[in-house]
Amino acid sequence: MEGRTFLPPSFNLLTDNGSVAKTYRFEGKNTLRLGRGEANDIRLQHSWVSRQHAMIQQDSNGICSLVDLGSSNGTFINGRRIHAISRLSPGDRIGIGQTILVFVQEDAKTPEPEADDGLDEKTIAFVNKQMVTVLVSDIRNFTRLAEVMGDTKTTKLLQVWNDKVNELVRNYGGIVDKFIGDAVMALWLGGPNLSFTVEQVLKAALAIDQMTCELQTRMPEIPWPLKTGAAINTGEAVVGNIGGDRRDFTVIGDSINVVFRLEEMTNQSGFDLLIGNESARHIKNLDQGFTSQHFSLKGKEQPITAYGCNFDRLSIFLNRNA
Repeated sequence: MEGRTFLPPSFNLLTDNGSVAKTYRFEGKNTLRLGRGEANDIRLQHSWVSRQHAMIQQDSNGICSLVDLGSSNGTFINGRRIHAISRLSPGDRIGIGQTILVFVQEDAKTPEPEADDGLDEKTIAFVNKQMVTVLVSDIRNFTRLAEVMGDTKTTKLLQVWNDKVNELVRNYGGIVDKFIGDAVMALWLGGPNLSFTVEQVLKAALAIDQMTCELQTRMPEIPWPLKTGAAINTGEAVVGNIGGDRRDFTVIGDSINVVFRLEEMTNQSGFDLLIGNESARHIKNLDQGFTSQHFSLKGKEQPITAYGCNFDRLSIFLNRNA
């Protein structure tokens, strides 16, 4: 897409007869959120719209993409349900239940011919590099827990845990990328105010741990109180649909590798939560809640600095800085 830029985009909300009821624009933002909740930029108050339904992002070239935020009824482009972040083209019709938004945008100049790199639309729908804050959280001592509970009860536990985690991540503005056994990887894409974003991720990590601790009161088959370990890291990553007809959402980058390595270190470090240096830079009064420590991570030639705390301390820290 080098050499190609676009005029500011807009989104026309259509009435039942196809006329334009309202037009939405970014208005200085690079992200628009769609949903039924009051905090959304495009608020659609219909029963078929989830509270936080979807998100539209615009990159530095004016290129826009759409991602569903785990909605109940799905998000569609020209009648096709999307399962991952997808680029928008002028004239695309975004469908949410019976609601239709038309994407309007024009080239700022005639596009230059693009080199044929052998990748067709089936291979790559959207690829973009942007700042990402990643949370990885898992249930502590899960292997032993599964042995004691057995397959059936463990499966039930994970189903409940996954549903609750997905809800909490969405409540704090994130997207669940994937569940990996007893762990979750969640993303907060872009965002001009990283201090706010990192705070939301910290709150999500704490909420996931508190929910996990409370599961034993709801599920008596759990033999002991559960805890989580978590890690958070911020950095540039490539996001998009790389390969495959299903177009699974993919995030690639060193920042992703680091957050998984940090999460592995939580048990050894004695902390419930470790955060990478780039995330830490955006936390006000960091020294009042976190302890710095150097870690030697697999694949890293030099030790890295990370910051740790326990969830009880994190709760006090967040309340004090509220």
